[in-house]
Amino acid sequence: MWVDVALPLPLENLFTYKVPEKFCKEIGLGKIVTVPLGNRFSRGVVVKEVQELPPKLENSNIKEVHEILSLDSAISKIYLDLTFWIKEQYACSWGEALTLIPSFNIEKRGLSRKKSTTLAETLVEDVLGKEPRLSLTEEQNSALEPIQQAIMNGIHENFLLFGVTASGKTEIYLRAISKALAQGKSAIFLVPEISLCSAFWDILRKRFGEQVGLWHSQMSFNERNRILKEIKEKKINILLGARSALFVPMERLGLIILDEEHDFSYKQEEKPRYHAREAALKLGELIQGVVILGSATPSLESFYRALKKEFHLLELTKRVPSSRVPQLYLADRRTHSKNLAIFSPELLQAISKAILRREQVILALNRRGFSTFLLCVLCGFVWKCSNCNLAFVFHREEGEEEGRLRCHYCFEEKPMPKVCFNCTGESLFLGGFGTQKIVQELKKNFSFARILRLDRDTARKKKVSLETYKTFKEESADILVGTQMVVQGFDFPGVRLVGIVDADTALHHPDFRASERTFQWIIQASGRAGRNPEGGEVIVQTALPDHYTLQTAISQNYRAFYEKEIEFRKSLFYPPFSKLVLFRIQSSKKKDLVIAEAERLKELLVPFKGEEFQILGPGPSSREILRKQNRWQILVKCGNKESLQKVIKAGQSFQTKSGIKIVIDVDPYDVL
Repeated sequence: MWVDVALPLPLENLFTYKVPEKFCKEIGLGKIVTVPLGNRFSRGVVVKEVQELPPKLENSNIKEVHEILSLDSAISKIYLDLTFWIKEQYACSWGEALTLIPSFNIEKRGLSRKKSTTLAETLVEDVLGKEPRLSLTEEQNSALEPIQQAIMNGIHENFLLFGVTASGKTEIYLRAISKALAQGKSAIFLVPEISLCSAFWDILRKRFGEQVGLWHSQMSFNERNRILKEIKEKKINILLGARSALFVPMERLGLIILDEEHDFSYKQEEKPRYHAREAALKLGELIQGVVILGSATPSLESFYRALKKEFHLLELTKRVPSSRVPQLYLADRRTHSKNLAIFSPELLQAISKAILRREQVILALNRRGFSTFLLCVLCGFVWKCSNCNLAFVFHREEGEEEGRLRCHYCFEEKPMPKVCFNCTGESLFLGGFGTQKIVQELKKNFSFARILRLDRDTARKKKVSLETYKTFKEESADILVGTQMVVQGFDFPGVRLVGIVDADTALHHPDFRASERTFQWIIQASGRAGRNPEGGEVIVQTALPDHYTLQTAISQNYRAFYEKEIEFRKSLFYPPFSKLVLFRIQSSKKKDLVIAEAERLKELLVPFKGEEFQILGPGPSSREILRKQNRWQILVKCGNKESLQKVIKAGQSFQTKSGIKIVIDVDPYDVL
């Protein structure tokens, strides 16, 4: 008897091993085994039983399975099928996809006894107050009914729960879980980031007690083993966590919930580069269960699918009676100088009033904090690529005086202009600023204020991030300055004012999703300002107050934004009208060799080119040199599944020269 084993290697092929007689009764599909590989042993998963060897292996010296791990358990067929689907969709090997399953890794390392406190764990401990079971509004009842019917009837159905902020989506989630439990089913509740677990942990535990478990990547191995054991013993029937929780094998799984389904954190940036939303939809199909995608700002892809009846659209258009709508305003940053003021008079005045009233303030910048797009201060004109309708990015190579503008999708370049193309004015603004600059300016204007900063740099320091969070939560500071993370999931009741310091940097980030991200960001900010019972306000600073993204965000009109944005996507063949595949060629070798490999890859892809297939590039990545690696890339747009699979297979078959690596990212959320 022989078996085919999937190993966690970037190789398409499976490995065949002989099964020793002593293992013949225990071996089977999904069993985790150790097998010899070269001069070492590797862990793998049995994915196929082989009764008869193919001719090419008949005379081979086939090695034997060395050991079967966890004799009493195996990866189920459902998760074998799910990981095989991930392999096919996201350009990885089956073995790499199987590493997502906890049992594959849980015993791989020794159990850690060390437990350190992280910001995420503190957030989970710092839970919300007790909330009574709420009465449902008429809209909530209408949305809940088809969900409960699908759960009761054991029907597979995908729902998109589109509800404005504070419309009561959480209560619908809770009652759907109650119905699933009543039918003897379990549930997985996903949030996009670990820190956001805090918003639901206490609510779930108070409603459902000890049968709620938590799962995320920062847990110790001992803790993960305990959770898996309690799931198997049916003590845990509801699992809350970030995207990795999707692959925890729940007993009798019948319901999957993705809150904030639009969030880009559901896309994994490391291999296997899967999207948790798409994987959840596939898992829902495999278990024939119910999937609920919830958001106040659905992704354009999901809303498009809902309008095409691929999802059952449920809408909550009204906030619950106890919630007050925050006021949103635009503040024009334009001046008659060549630079833009960091703070508008409106925002400065609002900050001053808030501090005098002993209220707290959050000031947020774009996640990246800095983006060098070119803007005319006088008329608001932004230089964009004629092919892609995306903002050019300023580049200046070593030795260059003027610099140039480059599109990071099709790589069109333009010389740096001296005057505005639109109004001939000379007040051109180039550059951006980060959180440190904001703090400096605040200290000049509010020397008496207690100011904190929370961004990617400070978040890396556990002690600093914990102290920052606790200090602001306890209202021992006046102003919190940070990147987008500070308006995403944190609950600070003392905050009545949120300032978006620079909406333009986000809006003109060289990414076709820039408008969508900016719209979602502003709506999220309104949610943070709306936590105070007395209501709140959001001030959005911009030099482009007439832009449709900002106008629709201020009026909180998602459908108007969608109608405008979907036209742009369709005209330039962007998702949801195409699927994207990013190929990145990178190496520490000379730049010329990397470029030559990128050109060679393009030659392999050119035969597929047509109406349903477009190739952009090759050209340099935005971060052309990263960690001493030269990086060039090709972006492909595929109009159907057939062309997508051909492109993926072509990329996987591409043999790079020694020392040069190819990265394949399907549905990329960061093409820079």
